[in-house]
Amino acid sequence: MPTVFESVYHPGKSSWGLVYTRFLARPLGVCTVPLMIGATTSALLGEPIWGYLVWGLPSAVALATMWTHFTISRTIAEVALRPGQAAFRSIYEVLRDKSRSWNPVFSVRVTTWHIELSVGRTTHMLKPDDWPDYNRLKEVARKSFRSEAERDAS
Repeated sequence: MPTVFESVYHPGKSSWGLVYTRFLARPLGVCTVPLMIGATTSALLGEPIWGYLVWGLPSAVALATMWTHFTISRTIAEVALRPGQAAFRSIYEVLRDKSRSWNPVFSVRVTTWHIELSVGRTTHMLKPDDWPDYNRLKEVARKSFRSEAERDAS
């Protein structure tokens, strides 16, 4: 039975739309503020602003949407650990209820600032601020790695 840890980004029972909207706010702001500054400057100089509305706004919204989708698909929401193996699921995978993909744990390194968990071909950095049960995650990750090493020794 795997031990599952949820990050602060885990959607829980929230709907897809609510989670997406929460993650869209920042990219939308970052992408539209330069557009608004440019349009305001043009308007104050008496130049046309149609280009900002016709080309700039749709481009900003499209860029913010892609940025949001990328963020949701890359942000770790859940880590599951069992002896010698770990599985990570992103926010997108949790919302879609995709099954876990188990990979071998190659290394666990605990530093003052984070846990480095090398699983498969990727090293994940798990920061204390992102994991409510960080101390237990640290212990279980170490045990998971030791379990694989003990199995190889016997």
